[in-house]
Amino acid sequence: MPGKTESGVRRIINGNPDVGSVKWVKILKKVHGPLCFLCYVGALVWFVMLGNKEFNNETYFSENALLPGLVTNEFNGENAAKQFYSELLREMEDKYEDLDDMPVPWLVGKMSQLHLEVYTHNFTLNYPMGQGQVFQGTNVYGILRAPRTSSLEALVVTAPYRALSTHQKGTAAGIALMLAFAKFARPQKYWAKDIIFLVTEHEQLGMQAWLEAYHGLQSDAETFHTSLGSFWKPGSPNLDFGSYFPGFSWEGDHKKCLNPGKLKGRSGSIQAAINLEFSTPKIKYIEVKIEGLNGQLPNLDLVNLVHKLCLKSGIHHSYRNSYSWMRGRNKMDEWTNSFKTMFDMVLSQIDGVPDGNHGLFHRFGIEAVTLEGRDAQDPAGTAPRAHALSTANFYRLGVALESILRSLNNLLERFHQSYFFYLLAATHRFISIGQYMPSLCLLCVAMLIRALSLWVTTIQQDGDDEADKQASKQTNKPKPEKEKDSDAEELGDQKSEEVKKVPKAKRKKKVDDLSMSVVNIGANYLLVHLIGYAVMNSPFILSYIGNYYDKPSEYSVYYGLIAISVFLTILTPFMPRFFRKGRITYEELSLVNILVLIELSTVCLSVGMNNFSLGFVIAVVYTPLALMCSVVVLGAGKKSAFYLMIKRLVCLLVHPLVAVSLSMIVYSSFLFPEEGFLGMLSRGSDAAMQATMFSIVDSMIYGNWLFNLSTAVILPIWIIFWQILSIKVAAP
Repeated sequence: MPGKTESGVRRIINGNPDVGSVKWVKILKKVHGPLCFLCYVGALVWFVMLGNKEFNNETYFSENALLPGLVTNEFNGENAAKQFYSELLREMEDKYEDLDDMPVPWLVGKMSQLHLEVYTHNFTLNYPMGQGQVFQGTNVYGILRAPRTSSLEALVVTAPYRALSTHQKGTAAGIALMLAFAKFARPQKYWAKDIIFLVTEHEQLGMQAWLEAYHGLQSDAETFHTSLGSFWKPGSPNLDFGSYFPGFSWEGDHKKCLNPGKLKGRSGSIQAAINLEFSTPKIKYIEVKIEGLNGQLPNLDLVNLVHKLCLKSGIHHSYRNSYSWMRGRNKMDEWTNSFKTMFDMVLSQIDGVPDGNHGLFHRFGIEAVTLEGRDAQDPAGTAPRAHALSTANFYRLGVALESILRSLNNLLERFHQSYFFYLLAATHRFISIGQYMPSLCLLCVAMLIRALSLWVTTIQQDGDDEADKQASKQTNKPKPEKEKDSDAEELGDQKSEEVKKVPKAKRKKKVDDLSMSVVNIGANYLLVHLIGYAVMNSPFILSYIGNYYDKPSEYSVYYGLIAISVFLTILTPFMPRFFRKGRITYEELSLVNILVLIELSTVCLSVGMNNFSLGFVIAVVYTPLALMCSVVVLGAGKKSAFYLMIKRLVCLLVHPLVAVSLSMIVYSSFLFPEEGFLGMLSRGSDAAMQATMFSIVDSMIYGNWLFNLSTAVILPIWIIFWQILSIKVAAP
């Protein structure tokens, strides 16, 4: 009996029997650091190995109804395309050489001659950051009614109009090819879907307005910035910000800035769209563009269809760094080319900006791609061996366009098979979501393992406190008379030692502090995320302040965000003290660390399911900070102070605004290597300023959520990491 009693007391004193004595907990506490490091390295290795043929797949068709390449091509509009091209250039040079306006009368006249249903579409943009600036535009479209159906479904062939004065490549050849194909398709009787021929003004702005008008979206519909959810809406009498800022119309600035207008004529449900960007009648190869808004991609069957029919039509084609006429001589070359193509695709999806008008169709469930014609010396980059390629003319381009549209004409239903989430390693090889998601999951697993290790450590410390309390009770428990004499002296000494070691008042006070930590943590967490939401809406006020001092909006917004970031960096470490009287405890900060690790991993997975590239990059950048971030203890020594300085420096470098600025500076150094250090900094800061402004405007006009995600989600997470590294607490 004395031995049993003593062993029970020791078991309680040494730790919680449900936590500390479990073998996997002990193992986790020892190996969680190397395990997290292996997960991080394994994720990067997995991503790199996706370029190998063993880790990706050959493309194939899932939709058999497409029947690609099984029709006999009949396109004979080469001469008509040449005539339209020369007439359009003459019209632009005679009447629109110094203007940015689109030749609407000429386009309406030509489409009317082709016996299409011709309509014009007017739209208006109230520039959200321009304090009253208004832009107007006009789209022209013609509808070819299908003779076999009652206009229930439609296909779209579109081309943007670019003036002669633009710095971009022209699109006159694409418009001419579209008109020539309309002339060819008009008398054909096999069309089962309407074909809409659309020419848009102001690039993606005109396309966005036309799509919104086609789908019946009203100009007075609420946007993401219109209200603060159910808490407050503009015009509320209790929060009239107009009284605090005279001349600043909060409600007006938050209205939908793009007025899409109304369409006078429409067709049925749009199944697919092809966007043409050809500057000259003769090209060397076609670049197939697929990236859409917020990283959305078209159905893989449509991409495969375009590549296959370009090959059948005798046109060389490419995607990013993958060229149909290039094949690796060995496995190393193939892996290098595949990885470059995949990596370039990931980089292009991060900002969520579509690389063509096709990218705006995806949000409406319409599959679309862009066909861009490129020459040997193209501004977008020089392709290897492009000079030796045969030239594709209007005839080959028309045959390819006819083959694509006739395959789409065979569709019995919307694209629903194949893949919507994928990466391309080549024009003929792809990586499915089941193959690339493990790399992102490993990064999130590393953060979750770190959170689990912190949790069991915190619970074990609490268990030790409870063990001390139980030990005190055990020593005070009355015993039978037979045992009192035998172990009174031994247990009496042990009782006195334990009671002195853990006083009852101290234990009670500690338990009370722990019970209040949830309230403190919740209040701080809520305030931090409200700050992020306020920063997301700050560009309106910053732009207004800049205009008041005659400063451009991009200047005032960018440097205003820098000022806000510096202010938050200084202020936020003191915020947890607002919700408590005494100092914050070690246990509270540990729980905060656990919560932010779970939140960051959840955000990365959620974003990665929609835009893998953005979620993966966020995880790659922030996982090292998440793994090295830990609660700072007072009096840790010089070595710990040095490590703390490194951690804080890393935290500052991954601040969203700092990371964007550094990325632009590095990118500018690659584009302009001849520039000096100061010139590189100047170019990089200007590029960061423009990138920040574009992301804000795109979020208001098109619904790009990169800026919203960075400010309302990533910034609060960064603030919490900064709080953990900036607050010093007493040792537990």
